[in-house]
Amino acid sequence: MDPFSLMNRSLLTLLAIVILAGIAITVAVQPESGRLDADSSTHFSISDTSLVTKIRIADSRGQSAVLERSAHPLGLWTLNGRLLARKDATDLLLKTFKRISVRQPVQSTAVEGVLKMMASSGKRVDIHLNGEDAPTKTWFIGTPTQSHTGTHMLLEWPGKGRSSEPYVTHMEGFTGFLSTRFFTSEGEWRYTGVYESSATQIESIAAWPMDDQGKHARLFWSDNQETIDAEGEQGPLSLPQPLLREQWLRMCKVHIETWDSHLTPAAQDSLKRSAPAWHLEVTYRDGRNIPMDLYWKTPIMEELDLQGNIMTHDGSRMYGVVNGEVALVQTFVFNPILDFWRGLETQTNASAS
Repeated sequence: MDPFSLMNRSLLTLLAIVILAGIAITVAVQPESGRLDADSSTHFSISDTSLVTKIRIADSRGQSAVLERSAHPLGLWTLNGRLLARKDATDLLLKTFKRISVRQPVQSTAVEGVLKMMASSGKRVDIHLNGEDAPTKTWFIGTPTQSHTGTHMLLEWPGKGRSSEPYVTHMEGFTGFLSTRFFTSEGEWRYTGVYESSATQIESIAAWPMDDQGKHARLFWSDNQETIDAEGEQGPLSLPQPLLREQWLRMCKVHIETWDSHLTPAAQDSLKRSAPAWHLEVTYRDGRNIPMDLYWKTPIMEELDLQGNIMTHDGSRMYGVVNGEVALVQTFVFNPILDFWRGLETQTNASAS
């Protein structure tokens, strides 16, 4: 036989063995989707998340967050029965419930360690549908995989029991792990909106500079409800409508950064007893009046202003007090709002001339 033919046949045989071995390894490590789909213990997802009415997240430290769907006009859920929850965070949970899938079972040699980690530092997520008292599904969430592209989870079905085998879960189109979406801190979950509404829902807006440059002024709808008027301490102010409307729209969506001020209770009390830098008030047509005090924050490092002088307060954050609670706010959000009152005298003079 032609030696070249023998060589080609040997190469083809070797290539076939390599391909078959690769297929065998892939099948062993990643079972085919049909086998996983047939196993009810892998059915983590919720196909219709509009049916989810309650979510309870609990961690191994005894902390928990209970989220319940409500009829809030902004689509906000309630938090622990007395607060409002961040919409971006609840939307992310619902998206996770819908798109989660199982990549593969945890390798048998790692099952014991994964289960121990779940028991010591994992989280339990109860998912309730249609207002039912009992959860429809319960997830037990463990640690990320070593590649940080998957999350160890276990599923429990009421009446059917808990799966004895953990799985590696993920979301198509997302690279990373899912456990960080399921936090229990009330401060992290709390809705951060202070002033949020449509422009027509606002009755008036006012601010007083207490320890900053600027002038007091109140903005309100004119008698014909078509233009915005302004008045200061000395009476009506003549300001251009575009400027007034721009400021009005700024107050339609104002959020704090976080309700975690990083201050001790004693430091919070001391702050509230001190003089604020600004006092804001927004009154709504439904009768609500929401005041907010802003306080300077001590800088955490040396900062220079535009003139090269050392700043006496933090240039990035301030403290805000709403309904007696201290929060952190970003100057990135509030400076454009405050600049209206800071530049009020200049704007008034420009309009008069």
